[in-house]
Amino acid sequence: MNPDIIKERQNASFDVEKVTYILDGGPEKTKRKREIETLVINDPDFDEVDPNFLSRSERYDQAVRKSAQMILKIREYGISDPEEIYFYKSMMTGNHHEALGLHYVMFLPTLYSQCDQEQSKKWLPLAESFRALGTYAQTELGHG
Repeated sequence: MNPDIIKERQNASFDVEKVTYILDGGPEKTKRKREIETLVINDPDFDEVDPNFLSRSERYDQAVRKSAQMILKIREYGISDPEEIYFYKSMMTGNHHEALGLHYVMFLPTLYSQCDQEQSKKWLPLAESFRALGTYAQTELGHG
């Protein structure tokens, strides 16, 4: 951790750990977030070249590889809580886009909100297990 951050936390006029618990939703959630953080940080599968130094194609390949690894790791570790999945993804991607981002932020929410019961039975298990992937295509002229 950055030494300046450590110094500021040590000089705080409040209990930093208590504030962390409040922000995370309690000591157990903080503990769990730290466990997940450790899983990602110590995983050599996510120790990759900084994407800022890669070509566009290399960044795409890296993002797809990391996304596929993320799905396998989430299953391997038994992470099923949506908040924990979101935190795992955030730790894995950092400030960079994740190859399956549209699947998570557009496709799944659309299925959840617009499928009837019959459609939900068919499509939700496929989408949630990544056997069906959603994406986005802009079809109007002048939009790519």
